[in-house]
Amino acid sequence: MGDINELKDDQVAEISGGAGKTSFGYTYDNNGTVAFSNNTGSLAISAADWKWLMTLYQGPTMRDKEAQLSTVPVKDIEAMINDHHNPFK
Repeated sequence: MGDINELKDDQVAEISGGAGKTSFGYTYDNNGTVAFSNNTGSLAISAADWKWLMTLYQGPTMRDKEAQLSTVPVKDIEAMINDHHNPFK
């Protein structure tokens, strides 16, 4: 048998565009950071912040929640995340 050539994780990420996609189609990397974008801009959202953001929206499925978030301007999402991390609250 010949040598087996395996791809490393970072090589796979370059090929596939990331580790995966959310139910609404946003890509995320091996750390779970979601590459969010809409017509108002783009933003990298950590896995923990993404999970927290999903608690703010209603819907029977994660896709419904992500669809609602997709309509929110990026600057407003940044403000919500910053407020969530405010140590003085």
